[in-house]
Formats: sequence, structure tokens, C-alpha cells
Amino acid sequence: MSHDHHNHNHQAIENHQHPTESSDSCCSGSEAPASSGQHMMHHMMSMSFHFGTNETVLFDWWTFSTTSGLVYSMIGIFLMATLYEGLKYFREYLFWKSYNAIQYRSVQIPLEKGPNDPVSQPTMFSLTHLLQTFLHIVQISISYLLMLIFMTYNVWLCLAVLFGATLGYFLFGWKKSVVVDVTEHCH
Repeated sequence: MSHDHHNHNHQAIENHQHPTESSDSCCSGSEAPASSGQHMMHHMMSMSFHFGTNETVLFDWWTFSTTSGLVYSMIGIFLMATLYEGLKYFREYLFWKSYNAIQYRSVQIPLEKGPNDPVSQPTMFSLTHLLQTFLHIVQISISYLLMLIFMTYNVWLCLAVLFGATLGYFLFGWKKSVVVDVTEHCH
């Protein structure tokens, strides 16, 4: 009995191929069985910085393979990063606006407040806090999406994130009123 067949099966298992497959048939693109692992390797993203014009960004429907697709994606990402910075400073503005209103109210609030007194302390379910909570969710979501875009390692998309955030800081950060930003998530 020959052991050549046994060695072929052992080698095929080590290469994650079915014993009946040849090594040439596994690399034929979409015809590869999902269990072979080769199909998955074909669609893995690059883990090093590259200058590609063929990319999938965040979703299966956001793909491009042309230079114009890259440029449009860069413009969209640039705007997203700029608006992200604007959202951060808008939330800070709302916070300080409500904070100052609370300070002014605290001077005017009498020790004994009646149930019909129009001046009230902020609560967890106040409109201001609910708005801040909603904007916080939006800010976190955009922040993580920008991080994931940066993690495509596509240099062009990374530059769009960086330059968009830079423009956003330039436009909105010049009136920054807090030294430490407690709302920062990923940048």
C-alpha cells in the first residue's frame, strides 16, 4: 500500500484545502469554497499604508475602483471630518450656554420654591440634556466611523480625515472655552 495518497491528504489539510482539491483550484477567485480560507484572504484589507484607488469604505455599497471615485470619497470624508469638529464645538457651546443659565438661575432661586415656580433646576429628562445626549450619540458614531476610515490604511483617505479635522478645528476651535476636552473619543 502506498503512503503517497496519505501524504497528499495531510498536506492538503495543512494548506486548508479539501483532499480532492488541487492547489491550483483554490486560487481561482470566487470559485473557491468558503471553507478553504483562500477566498477570505482575497478580500482582507491591507494592514499597511498604501496609495490605492480600489477600496471599500465602511460599507459594501461604498466602494470605488477609479480615481474619480477616490476623489468623491475623499471629499465626503473631508466634509465628515470637518463637520465632526464643528459638532464637538457646538456641543461645547450648548454646554456652556446651559451652564451659564444655571448659574444665573441659582442666584435668583429663593430658598423656598413653590410648585408653580417657573424657575426650575435642570433634570435628567430636560430638553437640553436630551439634546446633548442625542448629539453625543451622533458625535461618537462619526468619531468611530472616521477612525475606521483611517484604518483602511489608504493614504488618500487618511489625508482626507486629517485635513478635514484640521479645517474643522480652524473654523470652529478658535473660540474654544475649555482647556481639557472631556468629549473627545478617538482623535
